[in-house]
Amino acid sequence: MELSLYNLYKDLKAQKILLCYSGPIAQASIEGVGDTLRRNLEFEEARNATTLAVFSIFIEQAQNVLNYSAEKLNKADEDEKELRIGVVVIGYEDTGDYFVYCGNRVYNGDIPRIKSNLEHLRNLNKDELKVLYKERRRMEREPGSKGAGLGLIEMARKSEVPLGYSFEKIDEVFSFFSIKVVVGR
Repeated sequence: MELSLYNLYKDLKAQKILLCYSGPIAQASIEGVGDTLRRNLEFEEARNATTLAVFSIFIEQAQNVLNYSAEKLNKADEDEKELRIGVVVIGYEDTGDYFVYCGNRVYNGDIPRIKSNLEHLRNLNKDELKVLYKERRRMEREPGSKGAGLGLIEMARKSEVPLGYSFEKIDEVFSFFSIKVVVGR
């Protein structure tokens, strides 16, 4: 069966998708897609604050794929970093608010920790998120850690509603993790 790009195009338009990227993510692809996103939001006449929020959330989510996706391409040589695989979708809802949706494979063993972190953030108000952000910035990173969870906190602070997320089991080893952030227009 052949892929109908026209049908895919129509589906993306019908679902109000402004940008969709799926595949290997590298720092260069984040920068290129980020530039395209910024121009697209300017064309959509989004407010400056909205453009900055959507852009920074896109960067955070793409960085999360780059740092944490369990699906990766092997190193071509020792000087190159691994490419991690994921999907990022940006669009707008019927309310006119923008959303940034991101997904990638995770190990099933990591789900309880990820879920606990997200539920904690979902239960905090904006002031509590601000305090938590400041506390985490002052903390030393744990050995082997790639961050202090600042990206998730920042996304929660910018989101109009609590962060949405899901895990879809792929097999006994992996699940597909999705996270959604809604930014007011």
